[in-house]
Amino acid sequence: MDPCVRPFRWNRLGDGFRGPCVTKTSAIAEPPAGLDTSPILPDNIGFHIRIVQMRVFREFYRTFDGSGVTPGMHTVLAIIRDNPGIRQRTLAELLMVREPNMTRMIQGLQAATLIAREIDKTDRRAFHLSLTEKGRALMDSVQDRMDAFEERLLGGLEPKDRKMLRDYLDRILGAIG
Repeated sequence: MDPCVRPFRWNRLGDGFRGPCVTKTSAIAEPPAGLDTSPILPDNIGFHIRIVQMRVFREFYRTFDGSGVTPGMHTVLAIIRDNPGIRQRTLAELLMVREPNMTRMIQGLQAATLIAREIDKTDRRAFHLSLTEKGRALMDSVQDRMDAFEERLLGGLEPKDRKMLRDYLDRILGAIG
């Protein structure tokens, strides 16, 4: 299997094309083994959140290697799976993504026949999104990987600690709007 992820992109003419090769190693640098980041900006929570995010992405690419699934793609498909009929605009707002960027992502997923867009009967400018059979099959096929990934990330935390972490992250989000 090709270790390369070629993101699907749209140009101004609406012709889809695959972007340049991005591998997990080219996308996210591997830190030196045993690197201790604690003395670097020790009181800057934002820095620590960023480091965690980068390492989570690196682990995501390792876990989903060969599946063709990217973090953004998985997030969008999971939200659509769990909220069938969600409006495209609502999805963009939820993920804090500009609507044109979300439109390109949705067009790529639709071109790959992973999702279907249905025009809203009361507002013809709005679209409702749902997974296709192919989209459901893809999500089902990677669920075991996702479960193992989550357990690897959070396995050192007790259920109450996981809930506290979610609560703290929600409070941070609420504070910054």
